[in-house]
Amino acid sequence: MYLAVEAWRKSGLSQSKFCSFKKLSVKTFAYWLRKYKQEKGSLAKQETAAAEAFIPVKVPHGINKLVPDCGSIEVTLPNGVQVSCPAGIDIQQLKTLINF
Repeated sequence: MYLAVEAWRKSGLSQSKFCSFKKLSVKTFAYWLRKYKQEKGSLAKQETAAAEAFIPVKVPHGINKLVPDCGSIEVTLPNGVQVSCPAGIDIQQLKTLINF
């Protein structure tokens, strides 16, 4: 039925005219339209949450010994805030900066 809902959205017809043309029950179509909207809404919320999720990055201890000139660590949060600090920063200090 989701294909019918998508076809109706593209058709430009009213629900009743579309259902009449396709020989569908208006009540049944309305039910499937509600389900379609609910599912699409929850998928959109999941996609937004995934896009806004913080992705943990593990930096091995002693990275400075492996890469002497590694410079700095830059973290960009989903809201656009950027944190830049020396690569040798203590992890607790970094957490404090991010959670500030």
